[in-house]
Amino acid sequence: MKKIFYQVAFWVFYWAINAYLDYYWVKDNIKGWNQGSSLIKASIGALLYMLPLIALAYYLVFVAFDRIVHRKRNVFMNAVIILIPYIIAICSSIIIVRLVVFPFVYQNAFQPGNLFFEPRRFLSIMIEAAFPAGLLMSLKYVDTQVAAREREKNLVRDKLSAELRFLKNQLNPHFLFNTLNNIYALTRKKSDKAPEVVMKLSELLSFMLYESGKETISVERELKILEDYISLEQIRYSNELTVTFEKEIDDYAQPIAPMLLLPLVENAFKHGASQHHFESFIHIHLTVKMQRLFFVVENSIEAVPQNSKADTIGLYNTTRQLELLYKEQTLNIHQTKNLFKVELEVNLNSYGKI
Repeated sequence: MKKIFYQVAFWVFYWAINAYLDYYWVKDNIKGWNQGSSLIKASIGALLYMLPLIALAYYLVFVAFDRIVHRKRNVFMNAVIILIPYIIAICSSIIIVRLVVFPFVYQNAFQPGNLFFEPRRFLSIMIEAAFPAGLLMSLKYVDTQVAAREREKNLVRDKLSAELRFLKNQLNPHFLFNTLNNIYALTRKKSDKAPEVVMKLSELLSFMLYESGKETISVERELKILEDYISLEQIRYSNELTVTFEKEIDDYAQPIAPMLLLPLVENAFKHGASQHHFESFIHIHLTVKMQRLFFVVENSIEAVPQNSKADTIGLYNTTRQLELLYKEQTLNIHQTKNLFKVELEVNLNSYGKI
């Protein structure tokens, strides 16, 4: 509806300019008419000879433009598609002026020259026809480009959303299988801690089912999941593992993408504590200040074979999710002979600004 309004407004404006110019032509060349009569006749005359120019503009926009852009014709055919209707429109406008405007609107008060297609008049109307047609063609091109870019953005957004869903779906079973292995180990030992582990697993599954699909959750909720997971793992490792978790948080309600930190902690347990034959440790430090998050996870490891990679599914998924979710973020991984360290820094205010 807006487009129709703008087009009508444009043609009214264009008609007003032509009527204004024709009014002064009538005033200078036809004597004896009063000001009001001259303005009315000039306005009618301008409207009549504008009709072929309007038809030409819409032919170029809605017919010729699509044929040239989408059908990839050669240069000669493109010229034919444009020039022939262009010349027909100019000739039609001149015919209307000579056979309708002069005899009926101006009532033969002005006698044009004997030459029907006067070169000066032909060139004048050629320029008048080129302006609206060229302007509408340019606007059509811009509108097409904007629409194409918008479609491209939507396709990229849909692709990234699908990839993000895939990463989350890949992460959740990965975490679940690790926890079920913990329960299996406890049940084989007939440990009294098994029911407690099942309860904590139930809480984690509830989170993954009902909250992990949200765009964001509070830092407080993410922290609770981390603490539940750490508590669950500590039941398994008992005194064989030392875990420290330090927190400095100025706003527990700060939004954060769910399941963003858990894979880093899970990785420390899976590739640190579970593969360590002696006393091992995991040190975790979380800082959230002024909408910036700093997360550090250190875990002990045994000597890693040469050319091996400690990067896991969880770390890869976290890295990719960070790229999809946060514009300002860095994830650094440091590894020595006996230590694996992950440092994450995120501007939580840059969520969704990719």
